Amino acid sequence: MDKWRFYTKEAHAQIEYAKYAWAAFENSEKRGCVEEIFLHLQHFLSHAAIVDKTLDPKKGSEREQILLNRVDLSRIDLKPFRRLRNHLEHFDERLDHWVSKYDGSPFFDMNLVTGTKGFPNKVFLRALDAHIYKFY
Repeated sequence: MDKWRFYTKEAHAQIEYAKYAWAAFENSEKRGCVEEIFLHLQHFLSHAAIVDKTLDPKKGSEREQILLNRVDLSRIDLKPFRRLRNHLEHFDERLDHWVSKYDGSPFFDMNLVTGTKGFPNKVFLRALDAHIYKFY
């Protein structure tokens, strides 16, 4: 097998996993299962980020040379998924900051705030506003 196909095969598998995770996310949304919504959304983002990491390697790497002229991602921007996945991956750092600033006031975590007017940033750790993931 050509070396570049190992990477595209893995990317294809991750795309399929992302599709399953997105379908589960949408199903959880329909059922209003908040914990499942956040769980499946994080799974979706993880798989989408793996596609980006696999097919858009570091400059100058051996993988970049293997994929050169084999994969064209110029029409697709997966970076937003990767950035959001990175925020989730480093949520512990956000939690450290939250805890150090916490003053004992009420707060929310993993809430659906779609359509909520004036929901102050200081009162939540994570929230989903339609399909916009918000962090403290």
